[in-house]
Amino acid sequence: MSQVQRITEVPIIGINPEGMVLLGTQYQFKLKDLEALRNFLEQTGLADMQAALIVLENPKERGKESPHNFYQTGVVAMTEVDEGSFAITFSGLYRAEIVGVEIKEGSKSSYSVAKLKTIGDENCDSYFVESQEELTINLKTIESMMLKFLRLSQGLYLSNSEQLTSIAGALKEADTFDKDRIDKLIWAVAFQVPGLSSPEKQMFIESTSLPERIGFCVKILGRMINVAENANKSSQPRANRTTARNQKQGGSASNIENQMLPEIAERRGRYEKIKDLISAEAQKAILEDFSRLNSCYPGQAEWETLVNHLDCLLALYSTETTPQENNISKVEKLLGQSHYGLEDIKDRIYDHLATKIRNPNGKAPVLCLVGPPGVGKTSIGKSIAESLGLKFVRLSLGGIRDEAEIRGHRRTYIGSIPGKIVQEIIRLGAKNPVFMLDEVDKISNDFRGDPSSALLEVLDPEQNHSFQDHYVGAQFDLSGVLFVCTANTLSSIQPALLDRMEIIDIAGYTEFEKIRIAREFLVPKQVVETGFPGLKITWQDDDPEKVISKIVKGHTREAGVRELERQIHQIFSRWGRQTMKDGDSKPVEILITEELVERLLGQPKYTDERAKRTEVGEAIGLAWTPVGGDILYIQAELTPRGRVEKDISQTGGLLEVFKDANHNALTVAKNLLRNNTQAMKRLAENLLHLSVPDGGVKKDGPSAGITMTLAIYSELIDRPLKPFVAMSGEVTVKGKVRAVGGIKEKVLAAHRDGVKEVILPVSNERDVRDKIPPEIKKVMKFHFVSNITEVLPIVFPDNDPSPD
Repeated sequence: MSQVQRITEVPIIGINPEGMVLLGTQYQFKLKDLEALRNFLEQTGLADMQAALIVLENPKERGKESPHNFYQTGVVAMTEVDEGSFAITFSGLYRAEIVGVEIKEGSKSSYSVAKLKTIGDENCDSYFVESQEELTINLKTIESMMLKFLRLSQGLYLSNSEQLTSIAGALKEADTFDKDRIDKLIWAVAFQVPGLSSPEKQMFIESTSLPERIGFCVKILGRMINVAENANKSSQPRANRTTARNQKQGGSASNIENQMLPEIAERRGRYEKIKDLISAEAQKAILEDFSRLNSCYPGQAEWETLVNHLDCLLALYSTETTPQENNISKVEKLLGQSHYGLEDIKDRIYDHLATKIRNPNGKAPVLCLVGPPGVGKTSIGKSIAESLGLKFVRLSLGGIRDEAEIRGHRRTYIGSIPGKIVQEIIRLGAKNPVFMLDEVDKISNDFRGDPSSALLEVLDPEQNHSFQDHYVGAQFDLSGVLFVCTANTLSSIQPALLDRMEIIDIAGYTEFEKIRIAREFLVPKQVVETGFPGLKITWQDDDPEKVISKIVKGHTREAGVRELERQIHQIFSRWGRQTMKDGDSKPVEILITEELVERLLGQPKYTDERAKRTEVGEAIGLAWTPVGGDILYIQAELTPRGRVEKDISQTGGLLEVFKDANHNALTVAKNLLRNNTQAMKRLAENLLHLSVPDGGVKKDGPSAGITMTLAIYSELIDRPLKPFVAMSGEVTVKGKVRAVGGIKEKVLAAHRDGVKEVILPVSNERDVRDKIPPEIKKVMKFHFVSNITEVLPIVFPDNDPSPD
């Protein structure tokens, strides 16, 4: 019993039972050439439609005019046409039946179909709730019968044994409360077990009850087990005679029978299509597998190993080159639209891509995007692939310890598989994807090898044209792959690997950039993510920048925008929950105000400015971290010496380089004050204690030298520094101020935390000129110094800072 719901007209395609489309699965239909494909699309009506009703041929009505030569109920499938391979892929959606036929001009007919809504399946809900024990028993019965059938069929060369084994495993692991999953598995059983006639499969399609379909599968499996048992009994004497005859002739029974195996014949056909396109080494490896398969038979341990390796080779060397967009203007437009800001970064990427387009066989270095989390490194890789029209794959290298993850396992190991690089290329089916190696700085190494060294062969343009995976055993050309790496820091990357890369630093975003990104990208994205498509957004005073600025300043403290996106998500999700409580589950408009933001997110976590007026013996430094820049308070304090004989004690999680910088700073400060009798007396009579707050965080690096010097100097002369001034630079014992790195990250952090002036080495002046956004240079004052003596008038502007 069923009810129908009328839907739009679709073409009708009759098909044999072996090619029937299942619910939730795909089936590919290939034609011999492009002309045949286009004729088929025109004749069936698929040229103008994206879906079709797939029905089984009716053997009783075969030869009669349409629509009588096929059954009236089938599966509606989405269709995808690939003119390159002359194929149509059908994806099963739901069952439907023909409810009307209209003869049009010529021989074409128009069919009206309707979705089949089965009452029996609706009532199955109670079966899943009330009959769990019965359902579990039935599924176990089907699983055991399938395994028995597979054992009995080993000598019969079953063509779909792998699929049946997979289905049996899925039944064993299936959740008995997952109705849709169980139903799809039962469909797979019915259509994968051989020997079903077209009427039997049609009866299954029209079945209105899941318990009925389960019983049908048990019945069919029982019948096929009997067939397999009888076939094995009748074939045994013949097999003995064949073996004896071949032994007399000096031949092998398995060798002769394997030549007729459908699995081998199909793979041989795939090899014939590609053999002229691959290297002699690859041909040799494939032919060796065919030769060894001829010396064994299905069921042997070596058989599965050889078949898996042969499938890997055929799939790898069958990969095709994806057409690439060669108009650099279009590439720039697409990539530019996907990311706001980062203009200098995008310019360098455009230069790299232009070279790649102009000379695809060139040996340009690999791009490595370096920056804190949340600045968009991975999404830039995706955008590069989209702008070039290439396939994209991302492989996270974080925590990888085993070299075999990159190069594959040697085939002598049990359970060996190819490396991640080959696996992903096979999965994509493309020789030239954009391949993102994420978190390349987090690779580990141990007794299983050094994965970063294994990457050298992958990323080196001088070597990767002949990359050899241990499992594959033959060379494969990776030069067409566009590799892009990402990292948070360069310090942990092996120098030899770093030498193969072109480093592009992504320091982070300014407040202005974050506001624009939130308005144009993050807010529209989260409106959809939280279930409000089409929601009209109105901002307080028609000024979105003002409201978003409150979120940026009060609730985020990061270089990227990941936390900002989480806060925006929280606003819409909490507001959505409140509207549901108020009875409005689908609001159409929202007014976002500062009061609403505070109500939904709570009090601001951060003040507008972390920088404060410094006390005596305190200076503000600038630090670089893997997650962006930060300001750092460095404090010096004189304490009674007691029994301690050393001049200085240090606390705050300081590592060796930082401690060395502090000793240099003390020497410089003492030299500056050697004529200041009072300051030198204070130092002689007291112990100097240096501290950097947040002692739980390890700190290292020489760039705090200038900050530490001024903190000590301030403490010894008992005068505070000028407020809201931050600094960074290495100081030598001679008082010279040397260049440091991470300038953009440090300056962005200073601006974010309310610093008004920044002191930097004169050697870093070009970094400020080229890398710091204009809106920051307008509101901050920069001082560039080459010696510590040039710093004193800046931080003590009123009078002589070091009286005698």
